[in-house]
Amino acid sequence: MMYTELYQYLLKHKELPVPGIGTFLLQKRSAVLDFPNRKINPPTYAIIMERGSHLPGKNFFTWLAGALGIVDREAIFRFNDFAIEMKKQITDGDVIHWEEVGILSKGLSGDVKFVPAPDAATLEKPVSAEKVIREKAAHMVRVGEDEKSSEEMTEMLSQPEERKNYWWAYALAIALVAFIFIGWHFSEYGMEISSVANGKKVIPAAAAETYRVLP
Repeated sequence: MMYTELYQYLLKHKELPVPGIGTFLLQKRSAVLDFPNRKINPPTYAIIMERGSHLPGKNFFTWLAGALGIVDREAIFRFNDFAIEMKKQITDGDVIHWEEVGILSKGLSGDVKFVPAPDAATLEKPVSAEKVIREKAAHMVRVGEDEKSSEEMTEMLSQPEERKNYWWAYALAIALVAFIFIGWHFSEYGMEISSVANGKKVIPAAAAETYRVLP
């Protein structure tokens, strides 16, 4: 039988038609990052089978002849015999365990039932995934509507903050308080000169005795 050779052809060309059985296909699954082990697992391929098939092309038989070490004509006859024998076994109720591909058996309605192998096919090796840290690598940073480089932002943030002088605010506050007081004073006492003068009468104090008459 030629199960091994046909499996290799499926891995290489992603499609294998078998007349009377169906067409085997490889469905690609994306690569997966394995962060704990610091590696990227390669894409995997799940094998499915579609009902219906077509006759393989000439390139298939040329490849199969090379894999088996025979001529193209003999490869055609041997592959046809392989497909007919597989169909007969399934129709008779036999179960075919195709290594690394799956299990073929007769379904309830008489069609071919296919259960893919649990282990997905891998065509590549994992690659290491080390995180590279570039301490002084420059990149662009968006600040509001502008864009600045990381070096410019580092320089801006490292500059000491200038101490702002708020003396003018204190002077403004004092002037405002004085203005409010003056306005209140004139509203209470009017705008005459006497309103700003001291209205208290001055009473002269009695002079102390500075001499004494002797008897």
